[in-house]
Amino acid sequence: MIKEQTKRLLRKRITAFAFTLLRPLFVPIIIIIILFLLVCYITDILSLGNKNKDKVDMAKEVKYYYSEKEYTDDDSKTLLDSVQDFLDSIFGTKFVNAEFPVLGKSEDDITSPFGYREAPTSGASTYHNGIDIAAKEGTELVAIMDGKVTKASWGGSGGYTITIVSGEYTYSYCHCSPEFKVQVGDEVKKGQIIGTVGPKNVYGVPGNPYKDSEGNPTNGATTGSHCHFTVRKNGEAIDPLEILK
Repeated sequence: MIKEQTKRLLRKRITAFAFTLLRPLFVPIIIIIILFLLVCYITDILSLGNKNKDKVDMAKEVKYYYSEKEYTDDDSKTLLDSVQDFLDSIFGTKFVNAEFPVLGKSEDDITSPFGYREAPTSGASTYHNGIDIAAKEGTELVAIMDGKVTKASWGGSGGYTITIVSGEYTYSYCHCSPEFKVQVGDEVKKGQIIGTVGPKNVYGVPGNPYKDSEGNPTNGATTGSHCHFTVRKNGEAIDPLEILK
């Protein structure tokens, strides 16, 4: 009798312990199951996977499953983009297929290249340790490689700055919006949206010495909204185009 009571008590305690241990995982597991079922419903991926095991790319699967007349490349892209947007809205992280640090921009948008130059404003350095990319306030900034965020804060002459370390490389985005999409310690992936181009003028920075011609505080030593992008290799500044090409 005593042995049976001991066994029952032991089973109850083990069950209670297991429930306590697994309870924090219930919500993530339910979300994952819902997302999996949603993707399966939209793309018929389960059926496609069974019938075409050699096709692993979802976009190709969708195009393969439907005839070209019924389902075009544009339809496939729209479908996949909508799924990505749905996931982004849940997890708050957005990814894009881009190789340049400012979304929608290219080398043609560089207004000040790397290296020696004439000082653009009074007191500015004649040696430019990065590139300036013309972009409007709010333009999204893209991680160019996997890495870890080591700075997401005010950065003096660089204004609000995001810095990411990736192996021997350290790259920074200056004159950002203070509404960062990442924080120090975050692990980011290539193509991830990490922030946006900031405004020319910012307020609320104690002791900000940078002012425009009207005496308003600026987002670091800048004459307008743009992204100043720098790359260092083993601590030495290099031309960012060396790794962007």
